Amino acid sequence: MKARKKVAGMAAFNERNAGRKPSISKEQLTEIRKRRGSGESVTALAEEYGVSRQTLSAYLNTADDVMGNIYRTYKCWAILNREFRKSCQLQDYVLRMEYMCEDELCSIILVDFCQKKIEVINKTDEVIHQAFGVKAKPDWEDFEYFLESRCFPRTRDHLKLVLRDLGLDSYDPLAIIEKTEGRMAEDKQWINLMYYRPGYEPIG
Repeated sequence: MKARKKVAGMAAFNERNAGRKPSISKEQLTEIRKRRGSGESVTALAEEYGVSRQTLSAYLNTADDVMGNIYRTYKCWAILNREFRKSCQLQDYVLRMEYMCEDELCSIILVDFCQKKIEVINKTDEVIHQAFGVKAKPDWEDFEYFLESRCFPRTRDHLKLVLRDLGLDSYDPLAIIEKTEGRMAEDKQWINLMYYRPGYEPIG
């Protein structure tokens, strides 16, 4: 699968882990944010983690970008989702989920949270790798089931401890997927997330 070219206006994000690796891992960033919230200075934290103060500030101020691209202009969002232009009002769909099998794109899901609607395009003929299997027109209930199927179960032992390790206060399938990319030990599939947030300004 060819890597997508970078589109002007999209957040810098290495979606296939190619090239230069980030200076700070996702796990380290979670810990840094906790310590920063407890009052530790950016300067001290930057020195401890071996990065400049400016670099660490950039990580903290764009923390929401870590798990996926954030598109701030409709033009860029429309270019990315050109397959859906004739089927829906793209500006209403603020989340794009790419359901992957290793490096192969299997399904694309657009999500409209306000109206609880989804649009799906399958990129593989292998039903077992499609996000919703044989179901051609999945509804919101199917989508919620899909999200939970890419997470550890609600009945998992020591659930509160697992959630705490992820930096979460409650069992929220989408939030869990943002942290884990929906990766499961049973298969090689995972989810790449992209958001449309016009005029979004990250909070440090």
